[in-house]
Amino acid sequence: MSISREIWRKASRLSKRYAPVAAGAALFGAFAVTVPWNQALAHLRERSDERAALAPFLAEAKLKPLTYPEVVVSHPAYLHKLVYWDVTIRSSTSSFAAGRPAWPVVWTNPERLPEGLYHQTSVVARIDNVLNDAVYLEYVGKP
Repeated sequence: MSISREIWRKASRLSKRYAPVAAGAALFGAFAVTVPWNQALAHLRERSDERAALAPFLAEAKLKPLTYPEVVVSHPAYLHKLVYWDVTIRSSTSSFAAGRPAWPVVWTNPERLPEGLYHQTSVVARIDNVLNDAVYLEYVGKP
């Protein structure tokens, strides 16, 4: 067998072995070119700044955690206090705490709720009022 034929055979085996790697590299290259990196990095910076600004509020809310029943029972004592709750947000007008539809939450500033936040999430909020066993919260932020 000639040397050139042996080299060709080894190259053929290598190309079969590394074809998936080459295809993956090509896909990654196409992905890297099409991603709007400036927007993605700006969004990451913005989110990081939001979290940094929210850190003192989150620390205060975690210092004395309040539950929904505590707030409803003795709400005058907890007015304007910060809470860190899991809240299910179905729309700007329909929300409830801790996954319990019997614990309604009403937002006093629904325009501040970020778009696409309509699901269960943890939020920092300020207690604004309690009426008819519904807690009125002012949205502060999402950690």
